[in-house]
Amino acid sequence: MTESFSGWLYEAGIGENRAVLIKNDELLRIRIERENSGIRVGAVVEAKFLKQWTTGRSGIVEMPNGQEALLQPLPKGLTEGGLVRIEIVREAIQERRGQIKRAKAKPATNGIELNEGPTLLEEIRSSELPEREIHAHDADRLGEFGWHEAEEQAETGRVEFDGGSLLIVSTPAMTVVDVDGPLPPVELAKRAAKEIARVLVRLDIAGNIGVDFPTLEAKADRNIVAQIFDDHMEGACERTAINGFGFMQIVSRKLRPSVLDIMQSNRSTNAALQLLRQAERNPGTGPMQLTVHPAVANRLKPEWLEELTKRTGRPVTVESVGSLSLGGGLIGIG
Repeated sequence: MTESFSGWLYEAGIGENRAVLIKNDELLRIRIERENSGIRVGAVVEAKFLKQWTTGRSGIVEMPNGQEALLQPLPKGLTEGGLVRIEIVREAIQERRGQIKRAKAKPATNGIELNEGPTLLEEIRSSELPEREIHAHDADRLGEFGWHEAEEQAETGRVEFDGGSLLIVSTPAMTVVDVDGPLPPVELAKRAAKEIARVLVRLDIAGNIGVDFPTLEAKADRNIVAQIFDDHMEGACERTAINGFGFMQIVSRKLRPSVLDIMQSNRSTNAALQLLRQAERNPGTGPMQLTVHPAVANRLKPEWLEELTKRTGRPVTVESVGSLSLGGGLIGIG
């Protein structure tokens, strides 16, 4: 039986760090922090001004890692090629087709020191909620609270609930949620509203969000559905009313890629990191062989495999097999 707990559980994995927020023994939110994912929100860095974007109002700067950021507002007197100290207000986001949406930045407050921004662990510790670090030799507490199911929801964009399902798609303009199911429209919309509120928090989805409910003819029914969403939404946001076509828009401050953004950016990377987590927890002894799809093999960085050897005390080899699925990696004795 899972031990009762409320607060953050944190796991420093190979290639990524993971955390879950538990409330009343229920998974409320998951977070993923991947290695070398870019400059973090809250970081203060020196950037090179490249060009104006909107004359006198915004511009493009190059950050120390070579990525570009949108700077707004523009400090007076800034010229092309000049250095400017900036603060990151939204991290860069890798979109599904491999494109990078620029980070957003503002001019740093005078006198503020350069810093890398808070890590996931530092964010957790600043929340003043209880936190506990989980290690590979411990019971898989993240898994016990639903980590694997939430990861799958983020990767596929599909969320099942009693009587229906959601399809969540991240686009450059907004995250879109489609509601489907066999129930009568009003009942389906009521159940969906509760699940949408929960999944937006669970997968750290923010920004501009559009929800396509079933068409509800009566305004009273639309108001009831919207109220159900409000009653279950634990994140800060604003929303429109549900219009006659069943569409509701939600807006909240987006600071970083959502778990949906992360998990849908590259499935091969997901599979590699999931296998490393499984391998680190493997109870066997002796040489370890990872048998994986070629695309997954290409994502297994040498330094990750070295870290796996260090943590387990077992030499690790990788075999590439084209007939395996991306998620069908095997762990065996080499």
